[in-house]
Formats: sequence, structure tokens, C-alpha cells
Amino acid sequence: MRASRAQAPQILDRVVILEHEGRTAEVLPIQEIDAERIVAPGHVIPRKDARQYITPRGTLWVLSAPSWYVDETRHLAEVEMASVIRQAVNYQRPGAARPAQPRWASVLPWILAAVLAVLVVLRV
Repeated sequence: MRASRAQAPQILDRVVILEHEGRTAEVLPIQEIDAERIVAPGHVIPRKDARQYITPRGTLWVLSAPSWYVDETRHLAEVEMASVIRQAVNYQRPGAARPAQPRWASVLPWILAAVLAVLVVLRV
């Protein structure tokens, strides 16, 4: 008789989103979790709005909300992703060269000073 190797259960954290008064459910893996929010694919959920359950395989977070609220979590995820992309595009390494000031911006004060000096001399 061959002994079968038992696999150790994986620790899986999941979020279950119940919408339409509990008639539809979406089970998603958790990508990131912190003190304020739970990030799942396509959703950012405030942690205080979800109930936490401990299972033998990991933590299960359950959000029971109306459809409009679930839509808002999707929108929040899109906004957060857009802000991350914007920051990545606008990122400048510390110590990186800054764009040069336009030449006219450094010459303009001298020209104005010369014009004022001529005007003062002509008025006297």
C-alpha cells in the first residue's frame, strides 16, 4: 500500500462581495491589505465596511453592499490606479537634472532695468 503525501493547506486570503441583496457573489483574491483598505482585482474596499472571518485556510473578508456601493469600489480602484500611473510617469529621480529655465526669463529682468534706467535719465 502506497502512502499518499498530504498537501499542507495554503493560506488564502479572500474577499467575498455580496451584491444585489445577497443574490450575487464575487469571490476575489486579496492583492493587498492594510489598516484602511482591502485591494482586490478591480476593487478597493474600505476595511471598516467588510466583516472578517477566520478560516482554517486563511482570512475571509465579506462585504455585503448594494450595487451602487460595489460600483464605487470599482471606481475607487480605477482612480487609485490612475494616480499610481500618473506618479510613475511624473517621477523624477532625486538629483536628476531639472529642465533649464528659458533664456528670456534670465534676460528679461536686465532688459527691464535698462529700459527703466533710460526712462529715468530722459525725465531728468
